[in-house]
Amino acid sequence: MKKFVWLILVLGCANISKAQVTPNFPGFTFRWAGGYGWAPTTEYIPAPVINTLTPAIDALGNLANINAPNSSNQVLHNSFGHGFNVGLRFGYMFNPYIGVDLGVMYAQSKTISAYQQTTLYQPDTSGNSVPSGGYLDNTITVKSQSLVLSPSVIFAYSKPKFKFYPYLRIGVALPVFTQITDNLNMVMDGYGATQVTYAAPYFLGDVTTANIQTVMQFTVGFTGAVGVVYRPVNFINFFAEINGQYLNMKGNYTLVNQWNADGYDMLPYRGPYREETIYVKSLNSQSNNAQTNPNYNPNQPKQDVSPVFPFSYIGFNLGVQLVLNKKVFKDEDGFDQDRSKKVKKEKKKKTEEVKPAQ
Repeated sequence: MKKFVWLILVLGCANISKAQVTPNFPGFTFRWAGGYGWAPTTEYIPAPVINTLTPAIDALGNLANINAPNSSNQVLHNSFGHGFNVGLRFGYMFNPYIGVDLGVMYAQSKTISAYQQTTLYQPDTSGNSVPSGGYLDNTITVKSQSLVLSPSVIFAYSKPKFKFYPYLRIGVALPVFTQITDNLNMVMDGYGATQVTYAAPYFLGDVTTANIQTVMQFTVGFTGAVGVVYRPVNFINFFAEINGQYLNMKGNYTLVNQWNADGYDMLPYRGPYREETIYVKSLNSQSNNAQTNPNYNPNQPKQDVSPVFPFSYIGFNLGVQLVLNKKVFKDEDGFDQDRSKKVKKEKKKKTEEVKPAQ
């Protein structure tokens, strides 16, 4: 990803060195675009871990396809940037070569899913966890949605008579809201639910469904694009671009919104500690976490360290650009750099028209 960022910077410097900026008519731009992105990296996808060997511990781990009978564990690699996006951009071009803009983008990732068949453990008469002889089949689906601001600098090579011209955009990604939703569907396989399974710390039935949401912390990433604009008329343009984003985020908090076992709402019985997790930078003996503090408070949300959630992507956008410049609507070129010549020609034409016949 570092190579991608360096490539954007080098292209930007090349455009600056080639552009000879001269006085002209500035103008506002308005863009609408939609596109799709793919995961450029092999990052891990954090998701809830369901392990009946340690049923009292709630945590996020790497999403994987698990087949306990075959001792198979296949970790998935993807990015929450993998999916579609739509956005608006408002900009101002100081001249045909340099401008600034602010983008607002809504992005929704593709649904990432995994199937996990894990050994189902139950306590024996001594309270020790032992294999029950059955399995817990868990289907997990994960999806994200984001609202991102992206202030950027634009470098273009837009000569007045060009029907096509290239541009480069470099900026930062500022996710103002990002939420990840996990849906779990857990089914007992080869073992029926008993009162022991319904009770704490399991809260499991023959069929258990859960909805868990994680809201991200604010962070800063990088974004860029290289594209081409087609200008059939001065005030309406069409464009296509290859774009990318480099962004990694951490969780702010995770909330269990639903936990139903055979249709029964188990959420009130799980308590605040197992309903909400607040993420902190590090854990110590004072943290509200049973693994580091034996005197933790079960009536307060759990504290934990957040894993990293990847949101990088490389993709494309297609869209329409409106040039909001009063010169354009007078059927003149909004970036005419030599109006003095046009005025002289008009004066000369008028002079010739009024000359008396010889």
